[in-house]
Amino acid sequence: MRFAHPDCPITGILYSDSSAFETFLREATTAMAARGLRLAGLVQHSEAKPGRLKCDMHLEDLATGKRYGISDDRGPHARGCVLNPDQLARACQSAEETLSGRTDLLVLSKFGKTEAEGGGFRGLLARALELSVPVLIGIPLVNLSSFREFADGLVREIELVDLMSDRLTAVERLLHNRPPGREGRLELA
Repeated sequence: MRFAHPDCPITGILYSDSSAFETFLREATTAMAARGLRLAGLVQHSEAKPGRLKCDMHLEDLATGKRYGISDDRGPHARGCVLNPDQLARACQSAEETLSGRTDLLVLSKFGKTEAEGGGFRGLLARALELSVPVLIGIPLVNLSSFREFADGLVREIELVDLMSDRLTAVERLLHNRPPGREGRLELA
């Protein structure tokens, strides 16, 4: 199976509740993999720590199942970012090694602050576009303007709340029927 949409190769899911989006994305990628889609990319798993303001963050490589810890333990009262940029870079490098022209879909957990500042998943996004691999990515509303500037019209946006209203058909709504003249391919809405 292959997704294709020449005008909008990136589908961005807009959200304000990161926990709800994280759960949705894990469920959606599990359903897509069960349908036989060849996925690449990184999906976040946040692990709450009792007595701490910040959670531990892990990225799961969808192609290999390997998990990468991407957060630093800065103590129980840490309020600022706990992201470890070196660990994030390692996870991205590993995910890029599994990305190929045979990949059906690159899935990335979010266009966050690191991406808005020019790093993080940007290299993976660029590589996917070079390979004509469509992308599904979460867009926190706080980073929407930065993402739109980066994507420069190559994105189709879907609100998470629209997908959450009917969880049973959410993946079907993402993977809707073939448009006319695109037999044999599915389009990522």
